[in-house]
Amino acid sequence: MDTKLDFTLKVVKELLHHKFSVKLLNVDNIDGYGGWFGTDEGEEEFVVAMKHHMGFEIFIHEYCHFLQWKYDRKLWNKSMITYDLLFDWIGDKSLDVTDEALNTSLHDILEIEHDCEKRVLKLIKNNPIEDFDNDKYIRAVNAYLWSYHINKELRSRPKNPIYSPRVLQNMPSIFHNDLSYYLDKNNLTDSIKQALLVEY
Repeated sequence: MDTKLDFTLKVVKELLHHKFSVKLLNVDNIDGYGGWFGTDEGEEEFVVAMKHHMGFEIFIHEYCHFLQWKYDRKLWNKSMITYDLLFDWIGDKSLDVTDEALNTSLHDILEIEHDCEKRVLKLIKNNPIEDFDNDKYIRAVNAYLWSYHINKELRSRPKNPIYSPRVLQNMPSIFHNDLSYYLDKNNLTDSIKQALLVEY
């Protein structure tokens, strides 16, 4: 079993080997985000707000995006074509985007994020990490994946963190391996939706 520090050092070494800049920042968020993994040429970077109350979990999530980029470039490249469209549309109210394009963007976001979460859970199962709260992580995954439907519905990002204890206690502790479950908005229950809406 790895300690969090041991695991972090292994990941940083691997990222540096692949020429990514690594920024593990002593802050609780970066412009409202917990972190990101970027592959733009000349700007390859791995960034995590380590003071975020789920900073280590975000670290593992972003590492699994790196694994997608490393081992499934086809999926990674596909999502990069449409990923930003939903966020651009949310951020710029003057943008006129078709429903078809928004639905494609939402699909591709959920596809890559769901695959990433499967990788995290497999990694944790095969390589246990000291003090990793699997139940809490799965609740956060459900909040994260379902929040994309609300982002699109409201044309807004949450104003408050969706990983608050109040939100997580209302999230299911079961992860569905089938992507189609999260693509189907009919599976977004009223209790999950109401718990998330408070943060918007």
